Amino acid sequence: MNLMKELPRIAARVLGNTKTVHPDMKFKFQLIAEAYGTGAICDDFEEWCRSLSGEKPTYPVSEYLKVIDSRLGSAPTELDAKNPKVAALVSLTYELTEVLPSARSVAKVLSDYPVDEITAALRKFVDALTEKEIRGGIRSFWAEGGAGAIILSERRKAGK
Repeated sequence: MNLMKELPRIAARVLGNTKTVHPDMKFKFQLIAEAYGTGAICDDFEEWCRSLSGEKPTYPVSEYLKVIDSRLGSAPTELDAKNPKVAALVSLTYELTEVLPSARSVAKVLSDYPVDEITAALRKFVDALTEKEIRGGIRSFWAEGGAGAIILSERRKAGK
């Protein structure tokens, strides 16, 4: 996921603001993606945009970059398996399959992709499984790169 493209899209959708960032910021985006994960950044940026009250910033992405470290903290050394989004995805997986995935595996996927794309990929994946394939399939989805493969495939199909 390219943060230089994705964050302005979120700002356009949530704030109605189409201002972008200077191309020289590419290295900064690479650093924050490495530190926090692109999925976590996109989710937090959208939350930050929605929390703005009163006057909206002219350059929301630039303003967000000023506060990202205080919002997301220093780069995590361990994945946050206690995140409510992780619990929601674990619960959804159980609801769909009656199999509980590892919260740590879910947190890892969540650090790379946004919740809505993960949810769509999970539903699509589960729909294609037979009853015999469920247990191994869920492990493949969460721990062995299946979620990322499906998400990237769907993005290519959608032309993202």
